[in-house]
Amino acid sequence: MKKLSVFNHKGGVGKTTLTVNIADAIADTGKTVLVVDADPQCNLTSFYLDEKSLDELLGESSDTASGATIWSAVQPVTLGRGPVKKIDVLEVRDRVFLAPGDVLLADYEEELPAAWTDAFARKSRGYDIMCAMSNAVKLLAKSCNADLVIYDVGPNVGPLNRAILLDSDFFMTPVAADLFSLRALSTVGRAISRWIKDWKTVRSIAPDPSILLGGEPQYIGYLTSAFKVSTGLRKANPHSYWEAKIAPRVKSKVVDELRRISPNLVYSGSNKISDVKHFHSLAAEAQKLGVAIGKLRGKVNSGHYPQVDEAEAEFALLAKEILKRTGV
Repeated sequence: MKKLSVFNHKGGVGKTTLTVNIADAIADTGKTVLVVDADPQCNLTSFYLDEKSLDELLGESSDTASGATIWSAVQPVTLGRGPVKKIDVLEVRDRVFLAPGDVLLADYEEELPAAWTDAFARKSRGYDIMCAMSNAVKLLAKSCNADLVIYDVGPNVGPLNRAILLDSDFFMTPVAADLFSLRALSTVGRAISRWIKDWKTVRSIAPDPSILLGGEPQYIGYLTSAFKVSTGLRKANPHSYWEAKIAPRVKSKVVDELRRISPNLVYSGSNKISDVKHFHSLAAEAQKLGVAIGKLRGKVNSGHYPQVDEAEAEFALLAKEILKRTGV
């Protein structure tokens, strides 16, 4: 079982939409995927569950007996009451399982800065908190025999994402065609490099590093999502314009930063995984129905079928490439 994070400091780059469609396409290959909603905004969980089900789930998440969100799993450790709790994952389609998110993950995140400091001081409480999410996800992945775990995380470089990235075997960055998304790449590379180096120190002084987060996520590349022309730009070919900017920025601000630590932290092939086009209204329809874009046949007007088929083919190729790069 491998763990992959879909990560960028910039919001609005389609991380959740990509997670849903990538998981669906990987499941179509016969692999089993566990998607973990590790963003307190719960967008991934909201995609799969209707409002009533989500309200019930979140309303009971702090109940020690019936709680069934990712917060329910890490709550005992966070409150100092015991080890992680095993919750039931939800099968949202054949071979795709969901570990539901929770707004109360913010409570877990509040404990992580102190845990980070305690880990440097070799305190067991620090180790327990830092590894709580990882240990919970391992139990969940085992329960559904997952081949791949995909973390959907929020758009920030805060302590929760630090713990998740250090737990991941791989990460990739969706990049939108705008200035802010490009600038965010600088933060991504700098932050993750610092986290890796600092965690190496923690592991080097720990009595038993085998119980800690691996701390060496390999960058498998970037994918460009939904090329658009920003207001005020007059470019005949916006795709080429942004590609010319994205590729060198990824290399200098992410790839080179990681390679300075170790060449093994970067996939050896092309830094680019794929382009993902904008499927316009179909993305909204898919979200409304809780299915992947490529599964909209029979659910939307037949005039959209060529785009639906295109989406299914596009994500199938993307899934194949991700499986190759992760070795799953």
